[in-house]
Amino acid sequence: MHPAEHEPEILGHNTIQDFIKLSKLLSDHKYTMLKPNTIDMVAILLLAAAINEELFFDVVAWGEHTRLASKATFSRRKDFLENLGVIYEENVRAQYGRPRIRLRLNNEKFRELFKLGDEAAEARG
Repeated sequence: MHPAEHEPEILGHNTIQDFIKLSKLLSDHKYTMLKPNTIDMVAILLLAAAINEELFFDVVAWGEHTRLASKATFSRRKDFLENLGVIYEENVRAQYGRPRIRLRLNNEKFRELFKLGDEAAEARG
């Protein structure tokens, strides 16, 4: 069962749709050298979330709710994708407590690294 078939209430509809599209696009064999470290369902969800500027907190909550992965796994994948320069963080002030982290996509680095054609343009917005 695909994790996106679970309740998508925590994340936006567009994020879920992009997650499904990207999971199909990035399952191609040409990404096998990256798969052990980055191109798994967690990384794909983080990319879809960054495309849609979701909060990292919400992504982790959805991922834990659907049993996709633990918070630690999400943090490791986020750090790896940040080190590649594909995603970056933006702090968002919260009314109470610590600031939240909004995920953003570096479109140039995304295109450069994954070399996706027009079929990915929809997912990138």
